[in-house]
Amino acid sequence: MMKHLMTILFVLTINTTFGQMVYEPQILILAPNVTRYDKAFDKEISNYNNEIKKNTNNSEQGQALNSLDFKKQPENIQIITKSEIEFSKDLDFFKKTSFISEQFLVYRFFEKFPNLLIKLKDIKSNGTLGELKTHSEKEKLQYVLNFASIELYKENKINYAKITVQLYDNVSNSIILDKTYIGDWNNPGFEFACADKTINCTINNALSQALGEVIYTIASNSPTLKREKQLQRERFDVLMNSYFNQPFDKQLVKSIISPIDSNINVDIVYQALFSTDKSKFVAFFLEQVSAQDFKTLKDNKKDKNVNIISSKDIKDEGFLDDIPKTYGYIVKGLKYKDKWYYEKSNVTYFDAKTLTDGQQEFFSNLQQWNFFKENSTGFNSDFWETELFKKVLDLKQNPDWERYGETIWKTDEINNRPYLGLYEIVANKMRKELETENSEFNKTKEELFAQFYLKLKSKNPETYYKISEHSLIYPADKSIVINPTLITSKAGKKTIHYFVIRGNQNNVFEWTYFEPKIVTDNLYGSQVVEQISTLTEWNFSVDNLNDTEFWNKYVLLKSDDTYKYLKVIK
Repeated sequence: MMKHLMTILFVLTINTTFGQMVYEPQILILAPNVTRYDKAFDKEISNYNNEIKKNTNNSEQGQALNSLDFKKQPENIQIITKSEIEFSKDLDFFKKTSFISEQFLVYRFFEKFPNLLIKLKDIKSNGTLGELKTHSEKEKLQYVLNFASIELYKENKINYAKITVQLYDNVSNSIILDKTYIGDWNNPGFEFACADKTINCTINNALSQALGEVIYTIASNSPTLKREKQLQRERFDVLMNSYFNQPFDKQLVKSIISPIDSNINVDIVYQALFSTDKSKFVAFFLEQVSAQDFKTLKDNKKDKNVNIISSKDIKDEGFLDDIPKTYGYIVKGLKYKDKWYYEKSNVTYFDAKTLTDGQQEFFSNLQQWNFFKENSTGFNSDFWETELFKKVLDLKQNPDWERYGETIWKTDEINNRPYLGLYEIVANKMRKELETENSEFNKTKEELFAQFYLKLKSKNPETYYKISEHSLIYPADKSIVINPTLITSKAGKKTIHYFVIRGNQNNVFEWTYFEPKIVTDNLYGSQVVEQISTLTEWNFSVDNLNDTEFWNKYVLLKSDDTYKYLKVIK
């Protein structure tokens, strides 16, 4: 009884430490205990150690810890980072095994467990149950990952690493993994990529095996994942009993989807769910298809975004040679201003024993699409407004705008402006229509500009010896268009010029707001962006330049009925 009480107390302690936050998983990673190697490895190990010391910058690490950005990070991330920096102060080739393991485990667990806590500690353990328990309780962490021994050796002229790994669990007070892994010097690729025939590769090869088992063992022991699996089973039963076999209006689905849409086979729809007011729906499609390899799948260009769920690992030989034959997708749609908008999505190839098994498995994806209330088997009324039916949001309102706005999100934010508040399904359709309109407009105007440039070169070949055109710039209403060009004189002088056509007119103007800029090579696009960005938010990835002030103030401004910045070219 006392033993059980102590275990419960420890669990409560580790779950209420660090500001009452529950961290999962909680792993302490120790430095390797025993390291052995043949003298033949002395030079290579010494070179690695010198390289590690050379690349360790303690002053930079100290500055990072004091930065405002670091202090904004969640508490567990701060603890993890501090442990990495402290551990790296005396890092060497063998300790790097612990360091690599910590980074890999954080990387693999973080998506599912953002509240994880994985710490490095530069201490050793002899691997006894009592000592591992002591380390666990001192750091108040459930698991201890111990590298009991690492040995480098040669066999048949090939280098190998033998790593003995222990994983201790405080809740059960037992060593739940105690195994030796052997890695050769061949590059295992992916996260453990390394230079072939190096001792680095021997360690990475062994770790690629060991850490996979560590992750599986911890995941199998996770109370969170156990609860989730139970909930998944309960939700699956609800879906099968209350939704999967219910009759649905197949004719309504067929009436919504265009008969000329060859990318959707309405004959294989097997279920469709409609909102109460019949203004939204999600329909499920599935069929067995012929065998194909990845190249065939890629070449047919039937679907842009495809999810492939295979029983093979991507590292396995022949992974790309045999695509699973069960092909499923959904069509989601909604009525907007008395018109139906729909799109095909979530295209998936996977393995299923029978067609019915495949239909049920694919239908069960509703669990991932916010169909149920949180931690419940009850229907979520927000289903029709989230996940599958998201709206276009103002990225400037995103809490991370300051971090990513001016770099990653800026172009998307500009392109989203005409569609803010619309359902993405509607916005995506409008974008495609605009893309088609823009393409046709580009073709027409490019022909006009091309004819104009031929005349320029014919009239004044000395000045207009060569004219290189860039992409057209215009608003969505296409009332005016600018064409940035690079003009090369016969003497070799290169200058940036801008030519303009208004609406349906054929007259060409030169936009003179900027003085012709001299450039030294033919790559002038970035300089065009640099110039125009002084007047408005724009780059060549922006769909349309819809800033009315830009056009009225800097292009079409008049003085005494004469354009101030547009010069007629005769």
